Amino acid sequence: MAKHRAGRGVDRWILPAVGVVAVAGLAVAGGVAALGGDDASRAGNSTRLGCENPVRVVTASSFAPVLTALQPQLDRGDVCVRVELTVADGRDAIAKAEKIGADVWIPDDAAWSGSAGRLNLAQAPLAGAGTTLATSPLYMVTDPATGRKLRDRGGSWLALSQLVGSDSAVRLVIRDPQGSGDGMLGAGAPAEAVWLARDMDASALWLSRAQHRTRIVAGSEPAMPGRSGEVGVIPEYALTKALPAAKTKPAVLPGTDHAAMLRYTWYPLASALTDPGRAAALERLRLRLTTADQPLRDAGLRTPAQAQAAVGSLPAPSARPLGVLGAHNVDHVFATWYQADRRTDLLVAVDVSGSMAADTPGSAQSKIALVRRGVSSVGGLLPDDSRMGLWEFGSELDGSRDYKQLLGMGALTDGHRRALRASVGRLTAQETGTGLYDTILAAYRSARDSYRSGVPNQVLVFTDGKNESDEKSLTAPQLAAALAKAADPKRPVLLSVVTFGDVSEAKVVENALQPVAGYVDVLRSADEVSAVFIHVVAGGLHH
Repeated sequence: MAKHRAGRGVDRWILPAVGVVAVAGLAVAGGVAALGGDDASRAGNSTRLGCENPVRVVTASSFAPVLTALQPQLDRGDVCVRVELTVADGRDAIAKAEKIGADVWIPDDAAWSGSAGRLNLAQAPLAGAGTTLATSPLYMVTDPATGRKLRDRGGSWLALSQLVGSDSAVRLVIRDPQGSGDGMLGAGAPAEAVWLARDMDASALWLSRAQHRTRIVAGSEPAMPGRSGEVGVIPEYALTKALPAAKTKPAVLPGTDHAAMLRYTWYPLASALTDPGRAAALERLRLRLTTADQPLRDAGLRTPAQAQAAVGSLPAPSARPLGVLGAHNVDHVFATWYQADRRTDLLVAVDVSGSMAADTPGSAQSKIALVRRGVSSVGGLLPDDSRMGLWEFGSELDGSRDYKQLLGMGALTDGHRRALRASVGRLTAQETGTGLYDTILAAYRSARDSYRSGVPNQVLVFTDGKNESDEKSLTAPQLAAALAKAADPKRPVLLSVVTFGDVSEAKVVENALQPVAGYVDVLRSADEVSAVFIHVVAGGLHH
């Protein structure tokens, strides 16, 4: 439960528009079939199938030269394709594609699809959606002395994360994460290595710490190191152009645990596939791009078949490929660097039963002290337009209720932040039981009722025990039934329970939360307490 390995199945761009996609599939089939027949019929189809109406393509700046090089060929043939090109990178590309009504989007990495929002990308495998058109491996680039430090630790992305986290002389250099795929993966690749080696909480914590030891390179310049101890994360296409200008020969490492790479990916929009002519033109463009070996080489990119081959003078990225970052993993990166991405409504309920006064494993501090510090850190990291509330719970703390509101939900104004700090200070362990199930249900209902459209809505329950010493409590099956009844798809709530209890008890709670897809995180050390609160800020505990 606590491990929560990085998932690979969360593809937000796969949308449930089955009816639209079915029509799109027929459109593609009809368009391709129209390419057959005699020369006269094909010539008569050429205007209808492409050149009369341009194919609107939004793509990354590093891929645009490929399309420009192919345009003379696309202007000729039985089915011509007149490309109307818009160049945009990162998050800006999503907004541009929506604004111009793009027919296809070719971002510099497939991970961007998780942020596609309202673009309504077509569903794979129809129209080749999700096809990788090109790749560019990422390299760690640094001075020789720092390169030796990395190699001594194994030369891996995990080694990079460890050095950035422990060696005060080592700093990360990346491009703006929201502005380019290599910037996003520059932070995401080492964070993913931490996630795979440990868990998602540790990954979120590493990002929060690494952000303070990272230099961001603005604009289109590659993230080349500028001084000793800096490690730049640079894609091959940019590195091969930058190396001749380097004053000294740097150390270049491809990563021994994973081969991190950009994946230039084909994402047609479902709306474009409803027009047979446009669908056929898109198919011709896609097929031509899958055989564009020379234009790709000229742009410094690799074909998918060359992804891990030895090409040129750089070391081959021979380790197993790092998977495409899931949407939740990318959310971690954005929430770390951009405060607006941390916007959320959060209700925290803290167990104040007597066992919370015990020391935390691996620390001289009590569990309740670490939780106080964690709640305070969350309040400091959330933006002003977030809302936060705080409860304590035990057994019959407020009349017959097991929970007591210390601070109602409210926007994080200066006054509310002061009230939060004061409320956190009142969290102390008491001689009481643990009315866990009743508190979970009440907190869920409260969050549902205060839902704001478009704002992530979270409940975080922190406990170190099981539901006990509460004679009037719900049972686990009753909690499950009540949550199922309380759930409202129009007012979703992310429900997480964090516990220091044993795994068997946590499994009982996890089963009870299944009707609302609740998540249980089992902690074992003091470091994990800090990490879980950081993770809440970085997009929530759910995957």
